[in-house]
Amino acid sequence: MEIVVKRIPDAIREYLPGCKIRSITDRGMWIHHHYEVALDNGMTVFLKVGEKPEWSEVKHEADVTQFFIAKGLPAPRTLAVDTSASILPYPYIIQAKIGGTRLCNLLGRVNPEEQPSIYEAIGKLYRKIHNIKNDRSGIWGDEPRTIRYPISPADYMFRAEISDGSGKNAFKEGLISKKTYDRAVTYWRDNLDYLKNHQPSLLHFSPFLWNIYLDKKEDEWQITKLMALGDVMWWDTAYDLAELQYPSFGEFNEANWDAFLEGYGAIPARKRILLYAVMQRLCAVMGIYMAP
Repeated sequence: MEIVVKRIPDAIREYLPGCKIRSITDRGMWIHHHYEVALDNGMTVFLKVGEKPEWSEVKHEADVTQFFIAKGLPAPRTLAVDTSASILPYPYIIQAKIGGTRLCNLLGRVNPEEQPSIYEAIGKLYRKIHNIKNDRSGIWGDEPRTIRYPISPADYMFRAEISDGSGKNAFKEGLISKKTYDRAVTYWRDNLDYLKNHQPSLLHFSPFLWNIYLDKKEDEWQITKLMALGDVMWWDTAYDLAELQYPSFGEFNEANWDAFLEGYGAIPARKRILLYAVMQRLCAVMGIYMAP
């Protein structure tokens, strides 16, 4: 928005005093509205504007990045958080730019023989993420380990995406049969207690091919950052693993998955992963996931 661009220099002066702007590039809307700002000291920052606060809270993303960095996980450094709407008309955060290439782009450039080494690195990272535990599952509250809502994520997602939402809409639009819809509802309803019986763990929740960035340093692949950190929550590790094994808008690759397991280690029961995969396929086909 024009008014936001006009006021970006005010935000930079407020939180990065002494820095002058060389250029502002509108990188488009994707959960937040992203502006890439090049500064005269050679630094580049991203200013992420929460034009649609119902999609994601900028403070939550800032809290997640701080938590990730404290745990030795890759995340952009947050330089400022402003929810006052006194400078820009929306809440925003300013983060230092981190390099890397999206996994979905990387897979088209790297030969198949080298791809397993990429997936082994990804497996090691998600093992570190999933090894961080909590006593309850759910969306973060004001503090990382507090839970905002009492409802179980499994109960919520069953209603929001399986029985209603993506499941029902896929049936109504003729993308799946009544039999397939009924089976999805039955499988989930009959296994809700099973799914709710898990160790709550830190979850990326959006481990899509376009949200994982990597770079090769000293002949070794490293994850430079994860995107969509505003989605991070506490839940069942099998949810992330279902998306990583059967990527939305991607393909299952046995060699790459075997390499992921080399880095990750033991995984939950296949039944648990497949139940989440059913929901994720319904969400993908109904356009719930915001691919860039």
